[in-house]
Amino acid sequence: MNTKVKKVMIVDDNEFDCYITSKIINNLDPTVDIMEFNSSLTAIGYLEEFQNSPEKLPNLIFLDIYMPILDGFDFIEKFNELSGVIKEYTKICILSTTVDDLYIHKARVNESILFTSKPITKEFIQGIFN
Repeated sequence: MNTKVKKVMIVDDNEFDCYITSKIINNLDPTVDIMEFNSSLTAIGYLEEFQNSPEKLPNLIFLDIYMPILDGFDFIEKFNELSGVIKEYTKICILSTTVDDLYIHKARVNESILFTSKPITKEFIQGIFN
């Protein structure tokens, strides 16, 4: 697989969802470096620390909406406060089980953010990677 995505961050408090997403990515391209965070606070802390170091940043973040303490939308707000380096380098894809039209609309307001429903599919990931 010829891909520009070299590093992926998965931010989801559900360990099983992290595992499934990691497995699909790894099966499509075993060379992709995958970082899993079950805490959105820990994930945003990592990004804050390395926001000006592209070699440590993910090209793509798979982000769950429903998480304790810092939900996906709050994560995006904090992400948007980071340096221009990270915002140019990293793309966000929201993952959600929601069927609530309000959340879906809110997720799709920012055209630079991708959105898909869980469970994530191999075809969706292939579409991003190609």
